[in-house]
Amino acid sequence: MVRGFPIVRILAFSLALILALAAAGSTWAAIQWSPWSPNGEVKLSQNGEVKHLALAVGESRKAAAWWADLESDDRKDDLILAQDTGNGWAITTVTSTLQSRGPSLAYSGTALFIVWVQGQKYEQPASAFGGRLWEQDPQERVRLVTDTIFYGDENWLRPRLRVGQDDLHLVFAAAVTSTQDAPRHLYYAYRPFSSDQWSVTRVVTSSRAGPGKVYFPDMALGDGHIHIVWEQGAHVTQAKIYYISGTLESTGPLWDQPVPLSSDENGQQPAVAVDGSGRVHVVWTRYDDQKIQYILYRRLEGGEWTQVQYLSGEDNLKVNQNNPTVVWPAIAAWGNQVCVAWHGFYPDAVLPYEEIFLRCSKDSGRTWGPILNASRSPNHLSLYPALAISAGGIVHLAWEEFQGGDDPTINYDAMYAYGLPNVKVFLPLVLRNYR
Repeated sequence: MVRGFPIVRILAFSLALILALAAAGSTWAAIQWSPWSPNGEVKLSQNGEVKHLALAVGESRKAAAWWADLESDDRKDDLILAQDTGNGWAITTVTSTLQSRGPSLAYSGTALFIVWVQGQKYEQPASAFGGRLWEQDPQERVRLVTDTIFYGDENWLRPRLRVGQDDLHLVFAAAVTSTQDAPRHLYYAYRPFSSDQWSVTRVVTSSRAGPGKVYFPDMALGDGHIHIVWEQGAHVTQAKIYYISGTLESTGPLWDQPVPLSSDENGQQPAVAVDGSGRVHVVWTRYDDQKIQYILYRRLEGGEWTQVQYLSGEDNLKVNQNNPTVVWPAIAAWGNQVCVAWHGFYPDAVLPYEEIFLRCSKDSGRTWGPILNASRSPNHLSLYPALAISAGGIVHLAWEEFQGGDDPTINYDAMYAYGLPNVKVFLPLVLRNYR
C-alpha cells in the first residue's frame, strides 16, 4: 500500500502513463519522461570563467579543459585543466599567457595530450584572432605545432586532436592572413610519438570542395583511415556539410575526393565518430533560423551513406537570441554504441532556456533510444556539450552552464556527469512524483 492506494492500481496507472507517452506525438513529452540518472554530477569550475569546454576520457582517466573567459583576473585567458584524481577533480593552469583559445584533449591509454591556439586579437586591417598552435605532452613538455600564425574568429579557430596507435592527428580551419575576406582552408597536422616535429598540410582549399570558406572541422580515426567533416559556405546563412577520408600510409595520408553530405538545407556544426566496426557516423545542424533547427544524421556503412535522419525528433529546436545562434551537436562511439548530444529547447518548453539533450543507439545507429534531458536545468542556459564514451558504454558528458547576470555571453561554469543513458525505469519517476 502507498498512501492508501493498492500497489496494483499504481502499477496500472504507471503502465497506462508509459503507453500514453510512447504514443504521444510531442517530442517534449518523450524528453520529459525519459530517464537520465547520471552518477557523479559535479561542477568543475566555480567562478564563471568557462569557455571552449573540451572533454576526454582514457583508461580510468578523465580530463576537461577550457580557457578562462574573465573580465579581469590574474587568470584571464589562461588555459585551465581539470583532471579526475579518483578522489575529486584537481584544477591546474596550463598556460599563463594571454589569449589561449580552443583547447582539445585526447588520451593514449592513461597519457594525456593537449593542443590549443595561443595568440592575440588583431584589429587591423580587420578584426581577427591570430595565433599559433601549441601542444603539451604527457610529460608536460610544451612545443609549437607550427611557426605559422593562423587567423580566424575565436569561436571557430578550434583544433581537434585525435590519438592513433602511435601518433597524433590534428585538424583545424583557418586563414593565413587577417583580412576579413581571406580564404579559410582545412588543415591537417600529424606527429608520430617518436618525433617532436609536426607535419602540417592543407587538405582542402576553399575551392576544392565547394564555394565559400571552411568552418568547424571535426575528425575521427578508424581502421587505418582518417575521417574529416566540415561546414563550408556562408556560415549561418547558407553552408553545406562535406566529408573526406584519408588512408594512412608511411608517407602520410592519401586523401580521397570530398563528398557533400547535406543537400539544399543550410548545414552547420558537423561532428563525426567511428564505431568499433568501422562505421562512420556524422551529425550536423539543419539551420533554418534561430527558431527552426534540427539535428540531422547519416551513417557510412558498406561504402554507402544512409539517408538523412532527423535525430532530434519531428519538433524543431530553438535557441535564445544571444548566445549562441546555432545548435551545437557532439557525437561519440564505443563498440556498437553511438551517442549524440546537443543543446536547444523545444517549442513547448516552459522557459526559453537551452538544455543539453542526449540520444543513444546500441546497434550502430540502426535504431535509437529516447531523447534524454541530460542537463535538467530549466532555469539556466546549458550550452556546448562535449561527449565521450568509455568501456562498458559509460557516457561522459560535459557542458557550459550560465550562472546568471545581465550578459548571457559570459559567466559560465563547467558541468560534468556520467552514466548509462539507455536504462528505461519509469515507475520510480511516477512514484516519486505521486501525491
